[in-house]
Amino acid sequence: FRVGKKVIDRGISMTRLVAVLLLLSPLAAAHKWLREKAPSMTLDQDYLYTKAQARAFVGAQHWWESGFYADKGLSEHYDGYFCLCTCSATPEGIFCKGNGVQPSGQKVADFLGVFSESFGGESWEGDLVAYGTDTPFADKFSFQAPGSAANYTGVSQSLDEQSFVWRGRMSGVDCGAKDHCVEACGGEDAFREWYDACP
Repeated sequence: FRVGKKVIDRGISMTRLVAVLLLLSPLAAAHKWLREKAPSMTLDQDYLYTKAQARAFVGAQHWWESGFYADKGLSEHYDGYFCLCTCSATPEGIFCKGNGVQPSGQKVADFLGVFSESFGGESWEGDLVAYGTDTPFADKFSFQAPGSAANYTGVSQSLDEQSFVWRGRMSGVDCGAKDHCVEACGGEDAFREWYDACP
């Protein structure tokens, strides 16, 4: 009886071992793929953002967007200027401060933004929140490199009948737009350094 019980116990143990191995095999395969096929994938804590990357965000950009507004309907292809006045690099990302300006020179809002490499290191993404405005909003960015052209999507923040969504694109940092951001950013050393380096 005891021998039979040992055989049964061994059979149960072997079954459990096989089940565990079957569960672990996909994890082992995924780990092997990450090591062999995706060596550039890193977590934020393993990546050091640099001052040079932060400086690349500083400057003026021209934007175009279309938006749908709850109180006034669809507006198409209007434009303005995006001014990032100062940016700082941290181990977790690039943090920036700036504002938006209409072609007339009127300020749209003040901005706080954070930008980082996407997982895999092939592109960048960012989030921006607007304040100092009666119509607060948030934008989400996607782009290839610091200071390059970008696509963005914006949504209003709890405005009820004044709610809106929009979709737009940025030109990338452009010396041709520099004068539109002087009043907004002229007091920031980082912006002044970028401005003076423009032809």
